[in-house]
Amino acid sequence: MKNENLLDQFFLIDEAVIKELVTTASISGKDRVLEIGAGSGTVTKEIAKKAGKVLAIEIDERFKDELKKLPKNVEVIFGDALKILEEKPKFKKIIGSLPSSLVEPLMRRLVHFNFKTLVFLVPLKFVDNLTGEVVFTAYFETQLVRKIEKTAFKPQPKTNWALVKITKKTNPLLAKDYERFIQQYLLQHQEAKVKNALMESVIKIFYSQGRALTKNQAREILAKAEISGVQENLVKSEDVLEISKLISSVL
Repeated sequence: MKNENLLDQFFLIDEAVIKELVTTASISGKDRVLEIGAGSGTVTKEIAKKAGKVLAIEIDERFKDELKKLPKNVEVIFGDALKILEEKPKFKKIIGSLPSSLVEPLMRRLVHFNFKTLVFLVPLKFVDNLTGEVVFTAYFETQLVRKIEKTAFKPQPKTNWALVKITKKTNPLLAKDYERFIQQYLLQHQEAKVKNALMESVIKIFYSQGRALTKNQAREILAKAEISGVQENLVKSEDVLEISKLISSVL
């Protein structure tokens, strides 16, 4: 079925890839699984065979008749996945073969979503973003399971895709990963001046370890790092690493 409303939507038709997509998520009968982009329900049926409960999201209501035929453990919601995720549905595993235009905004939304395992088909070129950009690496661990030929879809995309398995990294404060906490804090406070966000992040790190720290003491730690870019509201990754090392040496 051609989807004229979502021109960048490609429907997975390769049965081997469908089974691998579901297998990679290691679904059991105890799992509640969220599927993003159910389409005609081809992948949904495979998920339903293993999961206890499936919430399938689909934006195109022209699939309504086909999705009505799904097993009873499947609940279908028609709507925009980004808006539905704002309601924070509680699912630990998420599966999806996504429209290319949805991939990046969805991943940015999932930064704030509590999940255990995410298995997606994404454009191959986007894997570099997931594994190389701090906006993703600060929160996610991404594994490239394998490349997927464009012939696995109908209509065929112009480029190859990839099957990825993504897990949410642990709370950086619990893991004492101060570099990653600072990265997250800067990303979450982009409206603030970098020097202020850095100062607050240092204070919060000390607080997490039961240590009180004044703003002046935080400024002293940052001064030792000799971060030249803060005044221009810029901070380099090597500067964040240096700050985290200074903090670790004091705590």
